[in-house]
Amino acid sequence: MGVLMRTFIVLAVLVMPVAAFAQGKIGIINLDEALSNSSAGKSALSGLKSRFESREKAIAAQGDDLKKMQDELQKKSVALSQDAMKSKAADFEAKARKYLDDRNKLQQEEQQAQQSVLQPLLSRLQKVVTEYASKNGYTVILEARSVPYYDPKMDVTAAVRAQFDSAK
Repeated sequence: MGVLMRTFIVLAVLVMPVAAFAQGKIGIINLDEALSNSSAGKSALSGLKSRFESREKAIAAQGDDLKKMQDELQKKSVALSQDAMKSKAADFEAKARKYLDDRNKLQQEEQQAQQSVLQPLLSRLQKVVTEYASKNGYTVILEARSVPYYDPKMDVTAAVRAQFDSAK
């Protein structure tokens, strides 16, 4: 009888945290949506877009030129002499390398700029989420990407975004 009683006590101790957690209030938030649809997030993303837009267009044009050059090389490969073909191929490869370097450099600059602009906003959003959770009795608020399924009634994204917009 003593072994049965000890087993019961151990099980009760193990189940108690699960039962306590089950009584808590759980919310789900899509942080990307909350940030990008907030007024501060829209403003920051718009500024970033306009900052890099002209360079993105220039790199896209460079890519289009490379595609045309590649098509031309394929069409004229039979008609060109071997030396002319080598020369055009070398020119194409040099332009392709420059294009890839320029594109990679732009992507890195965009990522760094995005991080420097959005990181303070994310920190502020995290504080708002914490305040919202404590004020509304949430035990935990999970990021939507980490949850395979949830009832849409648990989504607090719109409420947190509204609080984020009002808390400047």
